[in-house]
Amino acid sequence: MKLKKLMTLAVGTACSLVFLSGCAAGFFEEEIHVVFMNEGEVVDSGVITQFKNYKTPTISSAYIPTDFRFLGWTTYEANELDYGNVAHFKTQYISAGRMIHYMEAKPFAVNSTATYHALIMHKDDIPHEYHYAVVAWYDKAANSGLNQGIIDTFTTNLKTYLSSEGVSDEDINTIVIRGYAGNVGPTTGQILYDDDVDLMLGWGSVSNITTTGSIPESMIRESVDYAIGTHARYIHRISDNAGGIKVLDYLKSDACKAFFAATEA
Repeated sequence: MKLKKLMTLAVGTACSLVFLSGCAAGFFEEEIHVVFMNEGEVVDSGVITQFKNYKTPTISSAYIPTDFRFLGWTTYEANELDYGNVAHFKTQYISAGRMIHYMEAKPFAVNSTATYHALIMHKDDIPHEYHYAVVAWYDKAANSGLNQGIIDTFTTNLKTYLSSEGVSDEDINTIVIRGYAGNVGPTTGQILYDDDVDLMLGWGSVSNITTTGSIPESMIRESVDYAIGTHARYIHRISDNAGGIKVLDYLKSDACKAFFAATEA
């Protein structure tokens, strides 16, 4: 009988501890309301706790003027953004679709509410990282004859060439070789949106990228016929950046042309 009472007491104590721990967790789980605004209108809102994040919304393209870009959501005023330091600037906003965590929202909460405003800027005003050159390649092997393995070898060869030409390691390390997958229309549209590409490798003719695609003919500085395996392709230079011109010099070299002509994706 005594043992039965002890077991009952133990079970009761355990249940009490579970109940109290649940209450404690609920008591200490502070809620932060997050509100997303654009031009004074609420786009979305939700709740964040230490155990619950919130996915940031996007906004309709109808609210984004021509040549402007929606970067994400910020708690900073326009005059508080660090336009002179790209790395710091990127920490001052959260891109659409990214989760906001409790510890991110907490410092900006007033009366348990953190308000985020849409960061929409003209493309010419957005701080960009320095790149010696940006090369876009057409990531559609059936059309371009290119794949990541071919591009990896090309990148290694390019860096060796640039180093032999006296280009500094600091500059070489900033080169971006970026793949664009999909049809001509969407890929050229994304290139325009990114607004930092110097060279396009693996797309079709000028008429193809300006009619089927979105590249204005006025952007094209130079076009070069190019063989990539059995594919008749082109290189298009769409900027006057000196680094891009230097990379194009290598692409036009006999060694590089021979490499691409011999490849097969």
